[in-house]
Amino acid sequence: MNKIILILLLGSMLGVPDSFSQVNALELESFSTKGKQSEILKSGNEEVLYLKNGKGLLHHMWFGGDFEEIENTIIRIYVDDEKESSIEMKLSEGFANAFHSDNHYQSASIIGKTGVKGGVYNTIKIPFGKRIKITAQNEHIKGETGCYFWWIFRGTTNIPLTINGVTLPENSRMKLYKVEDELVNAYAEFNLCDTKKDGLLYMVYMQGEASEPDKIYEVDWYKLSFLEACMRAYVGGAKEPMFLSSGLEDYFLGTFYFQSGRFANDLAGLTYFDAENAKFAAYRIHDRDPFYFKNGLRLTCRAGETWPEKNNIKLHDAPDSKFTTYTWVYEW
Repeated sequence: MNKIILILLLGSMLGVPDSFSQVNALELESFSTKGKQSEILKSGNEEVLYLKNGKGLLHHMWFGGDFEEIENTIIRIYVDDEKESSIEMKLSEGFANAFHSDNHYQSASIIGKTGVKGGVYNTIKIPFGKRIKITAQNEHIKGETGCYFWWIFRGTTNIPLTINGVTLPENSRMKLYKVEDELVNAYAEFNLCDTKKDGLLYMVYMQGEASEPDKIYEVDWYKLSFLEACMRAYVGGAKEPMFLSSGLEDYFLGTFYFQSGRFANDLAGLTYFDAENAKFAAYRIHDRDPFYFKNGLRLTCRAGETWPEKNNIKLHDAPDSKFTTYTWVYEW
């Protein structure tokens, strides 16, 4: 007992993250592996990069490489007895690298991009109870040589999943919900995720763009007015939403259609912004601002917004838009 108290005190004094300070360190063991200058992707097939049996958390992923089409590499993570992976992501959208941009670097504690092609990392905690398997596939480079790939995975066994000081249930699992290149009519509402379980909304990544290039606007900035959209959460089958923001850029902690340009921090970031062509990409991390739900969550957004106080008139002249979203949810 004295050893546990000492570990807690040291963890608090040194600012160690909660999930590492609230357990007996004598029960913990790290695991780590790497792949170096591998041509494993040239088969075009799904290839296993790592398999770990046991119970624990994966809490670090990094990938590198400088070949064309690296951003289209698909990473899949299978947890326990899954036949279909609960996490499937591209090296672009899965790491907040919008529109496959080579030079749009960003850095947060959870997610980031530090290199031209590769150099992407993700430290989202992914729990597993029996095993975890990580695979990669890139059909775009099948048969090609010289497409070298690097990776690092690291985690800890026998450690509980803790978010912002709260230990989540032992059966908690991460689920990634995706929307890819969905065309949304102006002012229409669309789903980012729809689950019937209890859980915690952890992170949202979104990239969006106006999809009417020939449309003429009364005012030029109206082409960005799809950003007026409010994020909505329908909890437990509710008919009426709980509003998570007063506008889309507001949800991502920006303001006035992101007029100040790109930014990145541990809460949110604007990783891509092209006002002229009405394109943006942003992430919002909820580890310090967790959103818990019971009996299900349907998270939605709109392409533009109406004004309830004025008989729901349409705000400005929002265009039809196209969205890709990655929504990370802990479920139990």
